[in-house]
Amino acid sequence: MSFRLKHPRPPRATENDIERGCLDYLRLRGYWVTRVHAGTLKSADGLRWIKAADKGTPDYTLTHEFYPGFLMEVKRPGASPTPDQERKIREITVCYRLAVAVIDSVEDLTVWLADHELRAKRYWAKLRSNEK
Repeated sequence: MSFRLKHPRPPRATENDIERGCLDYLRLRGYWVTRVHAGTLKSADGLRWIKAADKGTPDYTLTHEFYPGFLMEVKRPGASPTPDQERKIREITVCYRLAVAVIDSVEDLTVWLADHELRAKRYWAKLRSNEK
């Protein structure tokens, strides 16, 4: 009688795994990260309901000393924003002209962030060249 080990499936990354990796990366890059709570929350004493940010608001607000701030929505790998999130993201980008990153991996974040920072560098370089 022979014995064979079955190969276990590799573990799938959860939204929390992606979130932790992204937050670590952003902090290493010098971003100040603030969690945005959305929806209605119960108070710590359980006696009151508190209205937080509008439903669909991205998970995080990020600011940096040198680069423009942006908002970030973290999704599990392969997931898409909900219709409420899509509406809110469209409102934020169109009405307030803020960048919103929808991220489902640390790799996506590194690519998005490199582009975001490059656009900021080009903007400031253009302003400096116009001042001369």
